[in-house]
Amino acid sequence: MKRSIEAPAVAALATAVALLCALAPAAAHAVEPVVKISGSARLTTRAHGRVSPAVFDVDTRFSTDTPGAQPFTIQQAVVYFPDRAGTNGRLLPTCSARRIERFHGNLARCPKGSKVGSGTVKAKALGLGVTATGRVTMFNSRRGRSIAVNVKTYLPAYIDETIEAPLRQLHGRYGEKLTIAVPHSLQEILDGVYVAVEDFHVTVTGSVRRHGVTYSYLKAPRCPRHALHGTFDFMDWPSGQAAHVTADAKVRCRRR
Repeated sequence: MKRSIEAPAVAALATAVALLCALAPAAAHAVEPVVKISGSARLTTRAHGRVSPAVFDVDTRFSTDTPGAQPFTIQQAVVYFPDRAGTNGRLLPTCSARRIERFHGNLARCPKGSKVGSGTVKAKALGLGVTATGRVTMFNSRRGRSIAVNVKTYLPAYIDETIEAPLRQLHGRYGEKLTIAVPHSLQEILDGVYVAVEDFHVTVTGSVRRHGVTYSYLKAPRCPRHALHGTFDFMDWPSGQAAHVTADAKVRCRRR
């Protein structure tokens, strides 16, 4: 004898199936951040007793895998530089984040020769719909054991803050690891207004002359054999969703 299913049970089953169908696409299409890195290097050369400093250019772009979705706020970036080229930071003058703070952000007071890079950061103030470009200036710090990264912008809020980014020498596939921990004051620039970085572009260079000899900040004796590698931690503050992304890029290289 066949058993019949009562109407209320059928309705409940149909409702459950409908809810599952509605939730499945949302879970499958959760928004995730996307990071793309590009790098290029111009190596040190010597001509007529003079040194042409090595130059390393890094461009990092941030987006999401869903067009039109709100981007994430970056909390930390760790960049692994290929091979064991190293730096001559111990030979260059230094200007730490603490020192720049004592100077009230007056970068001109940093010792001559301590500047080792510059660039721009493009970021969007979420909720305000304002996108602004700030200036990035990098200084040799702690006798080459870190880089002081100063970020300065005027819109949508005045920002003048310096991050002390440790630079650690490694052994193996990568030569150095630079860790940039973004303070909360650069993640939330106004109450409830969070920032999403869209592009971070810097050029690392610099040199110093000691006892009649010019030394490049970047040693860079040869073109790198391995790719540039980065790991990035994000937070979507309104939803509380955290994300971790890795990215690699081959380095275009030439000798000047």
